[in-house]
Amino acid sequence: MPARSDWKPGLTHIGTQKQLFLDDHRVESLKHAAFVLNPAKKYRDNPVYRREHPWEGNAIHYGAVIYDEQDQLFRMWVQNHHFTGEERVIKKTAGSVPAGTEKRWLYATSTDGYHWEKPDLGLVEFEGSTKNNILGPDNWRSFKGGVFIDPNETDPNKRFKAMAQISKQDDRDVSDPDAPEAEQRFPWNLYTSGDALNWTPHPENPVIDRPESIWGPTAMMGWDPIRQVYAAHMENCINKYAVFGPHLCPLAMRIIGRAESPDLENWSEPETILLPDQDDPPDLEFYSMWATTYENYYIGMLWNFRKASATLWPQLVFSRDGIDYDRRYREPFIQLGDEGDFDSVNVYAQQPIIHDDTIFIYYGGQNWRASEQMDHLLNEYGPDDPNGPQGQMGLATVPLDGFVSIDFGQQHYGEVVTKSFVFEGNTLQVNMRTAPLGWNTGLPELKVEILAADHTPLPGYKFDEADTLAETGFAQVVSWQGNSDVGALAGKPIKLKFYGKNVKLFAYQFVG
Repeated sequence: MPARSDWKPGLTHIGTQKQLFLDDHRVESLKHAAFVLNPAKKYRDNPVYRREHPWEGNAIHYGAVIYDEQDQLFRMWVQNHHFTGEERVIKKTAGSVPAGTEKRWLYATSTDGYHWEKPDLGLVEFEGSTKNNILGPDNWRSFKGGVFIDPNETDPNKRFKAMAQISKQDDRDVSDPDAPEAEQRFPWNLYTSGDALNWTPHPENPVIDRPESIWGPTAMMGWDPIRQVYAAHMENCINKYAVFGPHLCPLAMRIIGRAESPDLENWSEPETILLPDQDDPPDLEFYSMWATTYENYYIGMLWNFRKASATLWPQLVFSRDGIDYDRRYREPFIQLGDEGDFDSVNVYAQQPIIHDDTIFIYYGGQNWRASEQMDHLLNEYGPDDPNGPQGQMGLATVPLDGFVSIDFGQQHYGEVVTKSFVFEGNTLQVNMRTAPLGWNTGLPELKVEILAADHTPLPGYKFDEADTLAETGFAQVVSWQGNSDVGALAGKPIKLKFYGKNVKLFAYQFVG
């Protein structure tokens, strides 16, 4: 295979990078096939974190989940509230937490992502015992920005990082809404930990403290391996318009911004990257966005908030540069629950977590959001009734690469031709799923033909020589009359032509 420096300029070099079918970026033509969004499926035993003990409140307001590769462990932190009902939702604090609440922070772990344990931490006494999973204020600082593991950290006592929004006046975790405008601040503190339980404040806190930059609900992405910076996405023009004036929120609506830092201490001014457009309902705003990098893409869970109904759900968005996001799939990626379900009003989806052959998306689900909804539930059922106000942590999953697929129907062979590219490796693999039983009557088939850059079928890799793939698999090996070796084509410009029936095609990749 020729060295990369010998390849002709102007060609797309994909190497061994997996190519997802999120859109037609690498597709030249499509016939009798279509791009289809595959919404995440809720776990059948949701919620994965639910109220079981007296110290657990009836509503999770914020949650954070990460997967710790080093310890092979899922870790969850939740900010939990118990609504006493003593003072119904007449006034709300700056963090939108109803008055008349008792707030606690809780911790849980899981080895498989589905079944969670609530360890006895022995940190906080509740009704005469410390056998509970409560985190004290010294162990948890309401990390609304989320928790992440820093791959660049060399000190094991600092490998966990978290950001907490605090008050300038008294070091609380929210700003005082009744303070004079000139005194209100929404700075952020940085914390580090070696065990994910005990946190140390950064000596230069607050690391973000700009009166002119009012960061709303923020999702700390952590290290961005594509742009090689630390990144955060925030509500960049929050509904503080009525408080702070149009000089800070000229659009008078929630939109999404991105800020970057080389070291988690020095941050850029937020740049607006997502705002509603002419195809959105007039009352739609963007509340927050949790994002991660996946293969050569950014994948985001964009929180769509409808002001009229006070409902919120995630929309799948994606980008190649972290700035320009594609919103072509407008439907909810995780559906709201039915009336009476814990997630019937809000689905606060977090960043996707890739683990083995599954993509885990945890979310905080609530059956209320607006003050009127809470007031009605408290009046109708009381604070402790299962039908009353509640919030739990739910889980939705997607198969590996399964956000979007190209679907081939049964009437004709569907055809997909890629744009020309140069690859490395000697084997071609595809991630595909056959039609579920009852979808239609045709048998599943997928064949791959390799073309020269001028569209000429290459000998040994033509359609008539292609072996049929007919089974679901994340890494199905493509072959032609039993031969799967494509090494002779490495370094040469080619195209792939997929022929399919009754198949969902998610991605392809050259390996070896």
